[in-house]
Amino acid sequence: MYQNLDDISISIVSGSDLEKKRKDIVDFLAAGDLRIDNQVTTFIVGAFPDDEQIVACAGLDKNVVKCVCVDKKMRGSGLSVRLGTEIVKEGLSKGYDDLFLFTKYINSRIFDGWGFKPLVEIPDVVSFMDYNPRQLDYYLDSLKSALRAGDRIGSIVMNANPFTNGHRYLVEQASKECDWVHVFLVREDVSFFSYETRLTLVREGVSDLRNVVVHEGSDYIISHATFPQYFLKKDKEITEQASAIDALMFRKYIAPSLNINVRYVGTEPTDKTTAMYNVVLNKILKDCSYSDKKIELKEIERVKFQDTAVSASRVRRLIQEHRYREIVDLVPKSTYSYLNKLFVNKKERKSCHEN
Repeated sequence: MYQNLDDISISIVSGSDLEKKRKDIVDFLAAGDLRIDNQVTTFIVGAFPDDEQIVACAGLDKNVVKCVCVDKKMRGSGLSVRLGTEIVKEGLSKGYDDLFLFTKYINSRIFDGWGFKPLVEIPDVVSFMDYNPRQLDYYLDSLKSALRAGDRIGSIVMNANPFTNGHRYLVEQASKECDWVHVFLVREDVSFFSYETRLTLVREGVSDLRNVVVHEGSDYIISHATFPQYFLKKDKEITEQASAIDALMFRKYIAPSLNINVRYVGTEPTDKTTAMYNVVLNKILKDCSYSDKKIELKEIERVKFQDTAVSASRVRRLIQEHRYREIVDLVPKSTYSYLNKLFVNKKERKSCHEN
């Protein structure tokens, strides 16, 4: 075993090289009681050059640092700082303005040396950290430009994959009850429809509601898709902590910037993940740790068609089954017009061409 830190080579592993190296990384993480996160596309790997034995690694999923592990024998040697320097350099070189990191709460202080600072934390469980807190300040300043006066300021966070009559009904109800409603879209492109498409459909779908403001997505609306699972073992725990981090970010930063005092969600009779999220959200919005003003959680009964709740998943299923005509009663005209151009007309053109 080499004793000199300089003997360890640091390399960037991605693409086909990552596929070749994947098993070694999986085994190394497993030895540290961690799992690989399959969303990671680039790893920074520290290894001894003679036998390529891995002693440290850190991964990047876009601008989120994941899968950080240093061999127990090398901890305290300065290797962690070298690893952090390289992963930050790699992330910033990809053009991201900020980098984020989820870690066990007990490990969060380690990443101070990497330049990361906590945004929100769940004591004894998880910490959500970022590298450039000025970006959050810029984002909050941009939100304040949309500040509207009123006694009841509502908010809705949605994925809208795609925008349905269910989403429209939720926004309509909030619009009737509030002076202003702020709609936030989840930004990550991990959905059936792209972020840009979802944003367009939401804007078109609520364009007639004059007291509704649609905000572009941001890194501060946390998606379950980007929340790492590699250091949490149980699915229930993963869902709870992802929900709590997202709710805390909203409670601590976003809501105060716009004087939001009520958040609207649809009731969730079938999806256990969303149902749990609503429970966690309700608890955190009432927490006065960040402000003496509680935020109300208003659950709106899901709108139904033919005794079944209207949902984006139902629309996507019909698309996959090519049952396009059945979608017309589930989505606004603006959404159907888009789907008609994208799928129905395309199919009819293909059929004519084949004939």
